Amino acid sequence: MMKTVIKSALAALALATGLSSATSAQTYRVAAATPDVYVVMFRADWCAPCKVVEPRLNDALRNLHDPRIEYVNIDISGGRGDWNAHAVFDRGIVQQYNEWMGVTGFAAIIDGDTKRTLGCLNITYDTNAMASHIRNLQGQAKRNARTFDVTCPAPNHPV
Repeated sequence: MMKTVIKSALAALALATGLSSATSAQTYRVAAATPDVYVVMFRADWCAPCKVVEPRLNDALRNLHDPRIEYVNIDISGGRGDWNAHAVFDRGIVQQYNEWMGVTGFAAIIDGDTKRTLGCLNITYDTNAMASHIRNLQGQAKRNARTFDVTCPAPNHPV
């Protein structure tokens, strides 16, 4: 429902601003709309699994080359606290940040509209499996369907 409202509003805006072709309106909509999914990498410089997951994930995202997928890098190595805070607040993914703060070596795929965690990627996925999993979960997000992905790590509940 929300995506339909956004599409209608952007189409009206495109016509009001003089964008006459369908291509121009479509390009404007993609640039201005919320992504279908956020791919949020939780990483640190000292994280060994990150050194395997990140290059695979970068290759998978490059292969997908989809502007409706937004990559967010949460780096807890130090000195990135302000950027991390802005990144999660601006995207409305504070719940996931709080849940996994301190856990590294994986990426969470989060629905851009509902902010639900759809699934995760970890060291067990190769580049092709990552791309396939992201695309599958993106489809789930577009249909507002539930996912039963169990690949996410347990929450970090410090004592």
